[in-house]
Formats: sequence, C-alpha cells, structure tokens
Amino acid sequence: MAGTEELTRVVIADAGPLIALSRVGQLLLLRGLFGTVEITGQIRAEVLDGGSFPGQDAIAAALQTRWLRCHAIDLSPWQPRYPGVDEGEASAMLLAKMHPASLLIMDDRAGRAEATARGFAVIGVAAVVGLAKLQGLIPLVAPILSEMRANGYFIGNDVITAVMARVGESARQD
Repeated sequence: MAGTEELTRVVIADAGPLIALSRVGQLLLLRGLFGTVEITGQIRAEVLDGGSFPGQDAIAAALQTRWLRCHAIDLSPWQPRYPGVDEGEASAMLLAKMHPASLLIMDDRAGRAEATARGFAVIGVAAVVGLAKLQGLIPLVAPILSEMRANGYFIGNDVITAVMARVGESARQD
C-alpha cells in the first residue's frame, strides 16, 4: 500500500481504477490524495469513448478542470514482456518511463506484472481507498470496496483483507 512519501510523485492512473472509483462516486479521492493525476490518450479513449457507465461524467469533468490530465503517447516503441497488456496499460507505463519517480494505479494482473517487471511502483484501487482512509478522506474502506465488487469490479479477497487490516477495519467478505 502507498505511503505518504508517494503523495509527491507523478501519479498515473489506468482505466480500470478510474472507472471503479467513478462508478461508486469516489473519483475525487484521487484528487484529494494526489492533487493531479495523469492519464494517456489511450486511457481517455477507453473511459470516455467505449460506451457509457455511471460516473463517466465525473471523469469528463475531471479532465475539463484539469486535475486529471491527458497526455499523447506513441506506442510504437512498446515491446510488452507479458501477454494481455492492453494499450492503456502500455501507454501508462510509457508515460511512467518519462517520469522515473512515478506511481502507477493499475489493477489488471497482466499490466501489474509488466509494470513490476519493469521496475515501476504500482498500487491498486483498493490501496488507494485504504490510503484515503489513512489520510482522513473517508471513514471506512469496506463500504466502498463492497460497492465496487457489487458493480462487477474484481478485487480479490486477499487484497481486501490486507487493506482492511492495514487501516484497522475488521475483514468481512461479501
């Protein structure tokens, strides 16, 4: 889980965590924790151009107010090491390569494996929610993580248990 020293890093979010947070009305946790968050054009297209979902307007508003900032990334130099890494994840890693002290917020298993193998710091959306509690932005993580799961976002039981233990909540599985 992220520590407070990571709050000054360039923070880059993948599509999955953005969608998960916006669907439960918690996208602003990113702003509260990190100030600004970077995404790529590929991630923007994934979250705004691929159909509609509850909370999508919050992502569009974040881009308009520029606390969520979009960068054009050329994927032509990309050579993935792991199968299953999509364009959004690849572009996030290329952006992270430009900012060596960056923090990636990514949940996809293949994307996380690739990012870790390349030496990037990575946290998932559950850790973001846990950090929000530790920083006093929310009172409890359990209801938010439960709602994410109810909306179809996969977060493993072991991850939920670890985050809840870290923030001092008793673990209960849905």
